Amino acid sequence: MSLQFHPSTLFRSAAATSALVLAGLTAAPGAAQDEGFPILFTNVHVFDGVSEERIENANVLVTGNLIIEVSTEPLAVANAQIIDGGGRTLMPGLIDSHVHLYATGLVQSFAGLQAAKWDQIGATAAENARDYLYDGYTTVRDTGGMGSGLRELIDSGIVDGPRIYASGAAIGPTSGHGDWRNPEQRTYNMGSDDVANTLNLSYIADGPDEIRKASRLNFAHGASFLKLMAGGGVSSELDPLWSVAYSTDEIEAAVEAASFFDTYVTVHAYTDETVSMALDAGVKSLEHAQMISEETVKRIADEGIFWALNVAGMDPALLDHPNFSMPTVKPKLEEYLTGSENVVSYIKKYKPKIVHNVDTVLSTIGFGRAHRDFEKYYFAELLGNHAFLVAATSTGGELAQLTGRRNPYPNKLGVIETGAYADILIVDGNPLEDLSVLGANPKWFDAAPRERGFDTIRLIMKDGQIYKNTLEN
Repeated sequence: MSLQFHPSTLFRSAAATSALVLAGLTAAPGAAQDEGFPILFTNVHVFDGVSEERIENANVLVTGNLIIEVSTEPLAVANAQIIDGGGRTLMPGLIDSHVHLYATGLVQSFAGLQAAKWDQIGATAAENARDYLYDGYTTVRDTGGMGSGLRELIDSGIVDGPRIYASGAAIGPTSGHGDWRNPEQRTYNMGSDDVANTLNLSYIADGPDEIRKASRLNFAHGASFLKLMAGGGVSSELDPLWSVAYSTDEIEAAVEAASFFDTYVTVHAYTDETVSMALDAGVKSLEHAQMISEETVKRIADEGIFWALNVAGMDPALLDHPNFSMPTVKPKLEEYLTGSENVVSYIKKYKPKIVHNVDTVLSTIGFGRAHRDFEKYYFAELLGNHAFLVAATSTGGELAQLTGRRNPYPNKLGVIETGAYADILIVDGNPLEDLSVLGANPKWFDAAPRERGFDTIRLIMKDGQIYKNTLEN
């Protein structure tokens, strides 16, 4: 739902590190610690992104931008910078697998987006990226609205931000969830003055040939994967929630185009019909998909499909918000809430691969913070702290690997293990027991405004570079 408002003692030498590189643990773009010395985290309890219990009293060695060792025995490392975690939790950086960096913080309507300037959109996207990083997110997956430009600026060190996996422009049909044109644009100009199209935020494509062209344009702009609008949405006006946007052969055209670039397609879809058509066409990932049957949830689990489920969107409190009380939106929301009543029980039964999805769009940056905080809380309320943490770390990292040779960051993400990227948080307390240390908040629309970041996140490292360290405070 698019929400409208935002063991052992060892000595590490250069030769040892080179051996790891030759073994395939290659470094991605981005700056490691300027000093070039290893960093040894001591006196930490490690949540590795997978296990239900922490690794107690551990040590973690980072060299360059990679994790070299995780051990419960002391590690002696020449010339290392020692960082004492003070008995806190060391864990992977968070991954949000459904963001819209280009459509949060600037405008609060699609009409407003049509009037936005490219430099406003770009500057706002950079500010959103910075906001995510200092809230503890070291990777995001943008599912509509950007190519590789901002990612390249971040990777080169010009802008602070998370790693970005970008879909490029969302691809949808005329009168679909991505058709944000006003009536004049649709009738007379046929999209020629459509800012969303011009700035590569959304492409209107009807039929397999247009979809192939739009897909290839996205790859030309540096996209890592593709996103199609396969069915209706809640916050858009032209498409009934039950509507089918693309036929199987149209979705297959995008899947084929993606396969030629060794990557995958995800779809925006809610209903059994649209989800089933997408799976039949070879789609490997789903966005939303709350209004589906038990049989379809089982299929998703059996086939290993990744599911970006934003649970905050299933909170009935949405009905009380003015933006969802409009005549064009409220009936859709009511239908959606009714249709998603049983999906959590199905997820608990079949345990599909869920990734963390916040999906703030057309919002202020301040509300984007509140939305992230509530999504963490509500996910854990429905499925448990461990389930949230896995969704927001290791499973999100698995999804990133689906981009194959298109992957801008080929090593492991979302885990604390040898060979993974050094994307690390050190936090007060134990998030397996208390997610508030990561900012989880039971308040949403009524949450008090907050500044960027959390005092309880004491250290933020991305790609071996430390962006925040208050451990001595």
